[in-house]
This record gives sequence, C-alpha cells and structure tokens, in this order.
Amino acid sequence: MVGTAKRTLISLLCIVLFVTALNPIIALGLKPSVYDEGMLFTEEEIKDLEDKANSLSNKYNMDIVILTTNDAKGKSSREYADDFFDYGGFGVGENYDGILFLIDMDNREVYISTSGTGISYLTDERRERVLDKVFNSGLGDGNYYGATIGFLEETQSFLENGIPSGQYNYPEPAPRPKNRLTSTDVILSLLGGLVFSSIFYFITSSRYKTPKSGNSFRFRNNSIVNLAQKEDKLVDTFVTFRTIPKPTNTSGSSGGRSTTHRSSSGRTHGGGGRKF
Repeated sequence: MVGTAKRTLISLLCIVLFVTALNPIIALGLKPSVYDEGMLFTEEEIKDLEDKANSLSNKYNMDIVILTTNDAKGKSSREYADDFFDYGGFGVGENYDGILFLIDMDNREVYISTSGTGISYLTDERRERVLDKVFNSGLGDGNYYGATIGFLEETQSFLENGIPSGQYNYPEPAPRPKNRLTSTDVILSLLGGLVFSSIFYFITSSRYKTPKSGNSFRFRNNSIVNLAQKEDKLVDTFVTFRTIPKPTNTSGSSGGRSTTHRSSSGRTHGGGGRKF
C-alpha cells in the first residue's frame, strides 16, 4: 500500500516536471504580452507578436504589451490604455517600466502608453516617429498585424539607441476647473457694463467739446506755394553676397521632452495617440 502511494506521488511529480519543461511561461506565472480583445489577429499572428514582444521585454527588462479592443467602456484611448496597464499588474520594478500599444477600434485611435523608463526611451518626438511607422505599415488599410509589427520594429530601434541625452519629463498642465455663470452673474455684468460705459461716454464727450470761433487765419493772403521740378539720378550700385548655412539636423542625437500625465491610479504615464 505504501509502495503504491509512493509510486503515485512520483508519477505526479514527473507529470508536473514534464509540464513545466514544456510550458515555462505557465510555470513561472508570467502574463502574456498580447491581448487581442478586438479579435484583429489570427492565432499565428498572436504567437509571432507574443514571441517578438517577449524578446524585447526580456532584453530591456520592461513589459511590452499589445492590446486591441472593440469596446473602450466609455473611456478615451489614453484612459483605457493607462488603466489596462496599471490595474493589469504590468510594469517591471518600482517604477513600473513598460510600454503598451493599443489599437482602439471603439474610438478609432491607436495609442502608445509609456511608464517608468519607457517614458524616457520614447520621447514625444520618438513616439511620433513610432506612430508614423505604424501608419506606414498598413494601419489605414486594415493591416493591424503589419501595423503592430511596425510598432515593435521602430520601438526596438529606439530601445537599442538608448535614452537620448538631455531627455527630460514635462508634466502637462492641469486642466482648469470649469466655471459656470448664473443668470444673476449675467444680469449684474450687463448692468455694470452699461453704467460704466455710459459714465465713460459722457466724460469723454464733455472733454472734446470746444467753443466755436471764427477763422482767424487768412489762408488766401498768407499762403505761399512754390513748385519746382526735382530729379534723382542713380550714381552707383553694389551687391553683397552672403552664404546662409543650412540648419544641422540633430534630431537623432539630441535629447527630447517626454510629456507626462497622471492616470486614474495616480501613476505617471507618458505617451500619445493618433486617430485613424
């Protein structure tokens, strides 16, 4: 009896080890990198995107997430992307390093959300170049797989180049609170304006009133007109030439600004999007 139980336990351990060897992702409890909620990819495309995203994630120690959706649940693309990243438990380290790429079919917008060092890698200028690559790779024609490959390729090139020198984060200004005027405010404003404008009119009008007087200047007798012909002659000319140097293109080596904002969770995110 003891021997049978022992053999059963050994068999179960072998099965666990076998499954672990075949599927290390499940064993380690790692999350997938592709979430095709909008059902835009085939199974083969998902597997390929998963492999490429995991490769970048492991190499640069940050989460690279690909997300599609047909229902943004009433949120903007930025809100949906940021919330999915934050509440989905993504981000490596204490700064939650990572980059999320969203194809939002509900708002018809593609959006890139960055966090942690992802903000430093993808500055505003670099982000726009990634979006250019996404559109040039077939997004407008419905080639969502090709557009996502374009995102991965262009992002990889910037990750390989490293964080640009002089990079800095710029928090976007907080939105001003919306003030509403009541009917009383409108009436008081109109009455006040009418009173002050009337006072100003009467004061100004009284200042410009002058007493009438006769014409004391005899213009017919005191006017002298002397007309003479005058000609200007060109004596000499000279021309000066100066070479204007062309501006130097330093976009590839200079630093850049990363505009940041706060998500609903209170974390700092960068990123931006573009309608399609």
